[in-house]
Amino acid sequence: MSSRVDRDVLRASLSDLDERQRKIVGGVIAIMIENSARVRDREWVAEKFTQVVLLSEEHEDASGAPEVMARVQAYARANVDALLNACFSLFHCVAEDMESRGEAGFTREEAVLHALSYLAR
Repeated sequence: MSSRVDRDVLRASLSDLDERQRKIVGGVIAIMIENSARVRDREWVAEKFTQVVLLSEEHEDASGAPEVMARVQAYARANVDALLNACFSLFHCVAEDMESRGEAGFTREEAVLHALSYLAR
């Protein structure tokens, strides 16, 4: 890892997110950590982001499925850059943090919990 992530800047940007955005970043970062070999695949990341956005959509029933999908698509388009930038910065930061453990190593679960700790208010 060549450039260090400024943790204060990262925490500040994450604290500015609303509750839904925090849930989305948490979900996407967990998927990224569990599938770290796929993180460079933009199409895969975009697909996972969209799935998490869909899961974060609050709706009472499926009777308005076209309306729900339109809302999800609009929300994803409006937030994709900011939220994926946050996800990639967080991923990079967690990788640096975990790398500093050296030979002690870490589990994916520990990495996910560490990532989520950055989202705690």
